Amino acid sequence: MRLFLILFSVFFLVGCSGVNQEAEALNNEGVALLDVENYEKAEIAFRKAWSLESSNNELKSGIARNLCLLYSAKNETDSALYYAQVSYQSAEEDSYYYYVSKAEYALLRKNINEARAWYEKAKEKNPNDMAVYNSLGMIYSGKYGYKFENNEKALENNLRAYELSPRDPLAEALAFSYMNLDQYKKSLALWDKLRKSQPSNMEYLFHQGVALYFSGNEAVGKKQMEEAADRNEVCREMYNEMLQD
Repeated sequence: MRLFLILFSVFFLVGCSGVNQEAEALNNEGVALLDVENYEKAEIAFRKAWSLESSNNELKSGIARNLCLLYSAKNETDSALYYAQVSYQSAEEDSYYYYVSKAEYALLRKNINEARAWYEKAKEKNPNDMAVYNSLGMIYSGKYGYKFENNEKALENNLRAYELSPRDPLAEALAFSYMNLDQYKKSLALWDKLRKSQPSNMEYLFHQGVALYFSGNEAVGKKQMEEAADRNEVCREMYNEMLQD
């Protein structure tokens, strides 16, 4: 699972009563642009939305949060921290928006335990938001340090994130969660989905080969790993590590 997954845990603010419809539309436009890594146009959309100064606290907090995620994606940490702070300051205390923004502020400051606690609070407030499960899946997968790793909790959160939004990055995260718990067969359908979506991605071919190998289909799995290793340097390094083990 790639570390940038957390950056795209954005959300839409649709149908909130009394919100400025233009600001909401611009925010949603920015979300779509951020999801495809068009940072320049996403920034324009979010900044236009922010300049409209909506009186709706949820929308204000959401736009600021999305600006935070945008600047995180651009590795502009100071700006990301500023908008994370603006986001939780704009939200009602004890609200989902407050908790999730506090979590992201803590994450940016590398206070992982604090971030995890805020995300868990946010999950209680809104048990159907993919972003929080995705964020917790990242933490429990050990992406912010192995001392936070808990493979069972990672699987629980990654599975729920994928159920809520079956996107490719979430499928990848879930597939790795299954493999980290030696549940290789359960990962096979996910790798197959990812390979169909991105047939030129040799890392997907390699990881599916690993899953096949440890699911009892050693010959096919080894063939796939060797093919990926022949065509991709990263896969070659992973394959060599496996041979050494």
